[in-house]
Formats: sequence, C-alpha cells, structure tokens
Amino acid sequence: MYKQHLLENIEREIVLLKQIAPLIEERDLAFRPYEKARSTEELMQYLSGLGAVMLRWMIKNDLTPEAWEKIRAYRKTMTIATFPERLDEQLEQVRAYMNEITEEDLLTKEVALPSKEKMILGKAIINAPIKWMAAYRLQLFVNLKMNGRDAIGTREAWTVLEAEQV
Repeated sequence: MYKQHLLENIEREIVLLKQIAPLIEERDLAFRPYEKARSTEELMQYLSGLGAVMLRWMIKNDLTPEAWEKIRAYRKTMTIATFPERLDEQLEQVRAYMNEITEEDLLTKEVALPSKEKMILGKAIINAPIKWMAAYRLQLFVNLKMNGRDAIGTREAWTVLEAEQV
C-alpha cells in the first residue's frame, strides 16, 4: 500500500505538469526570474526526467559520470512540443523502477541522496523526487506568472482536472 501511495504521488506530479505543458509558449522558454535561476526551458528539461532519474539513483545506484552526461544531453534535446511525451516516458520509467522494489525495501533499505544524506528508501522517495517535482513544478508555474501569463491560475498549478487523470 505504501508503494502504491508513493507511486500515485509521483503520478500526480506528472499529471499536473502535463496540465501546465500546453500553457507554455515559445516566449516563455528563455524567461528566468533572475540571472542565476533556471529558465523556463531549463526547468522543463529538468522536470522531464527528475523523478525517474532520482528513482534510478536510489534503486539501481548505477549512475556513472558517463550516464549523467547522457542524461544531460538527452534533456537538452527536449522541446516545447516533446515535453508532454518526455513526461509520459518518465512515468513509464518511474513505474518500472517502482516495480523493482518491495514494501519491505521502502521500510528498511538505506539509500544516499545526491547530497550524501542517508535515509530509508520510502522517506527518500518523499524527500527527493516527490518534493523536488512539486517544488520545481511550482517554480515553472511561477515563471509563467512572472512572465505576464495572468490568465493562468492556481487551479492549473494544483488541481488535477478530470481529463488529466492517470
């Protein structure tokens, strides 16, 4: 049940991102709220694989420098048109990684986050992919709002619309 709960939370983040995706326009891509912040396009690239990559980090623990370079290069090929497809691809990967673990793993397996902080896998999934996806999804939303997209409201950021259910 715990595993299903975690998976449903990641699925919800992806559904919410897919709701925001059609609202993004070319004029939004280069926007960044300040110099060192990610641009809207960079946020989209990051969000297009964040959940799956973090699960791979925790479950497979096989991310070599070469693998990271491939991930970064693949992210850079994402476009505004392919963002929804990448989110679907990520969801498939997330489901596959979640199928590799057990309820017992979630409660007992210790993993290290990229920051080297150690915690039990279930807690790590909440504190890394789920929270990070929510935080960066909201940053994407705020970028759109700050770029003059006044018609976009809180509903698009937080409420799963019936047509978008997984």
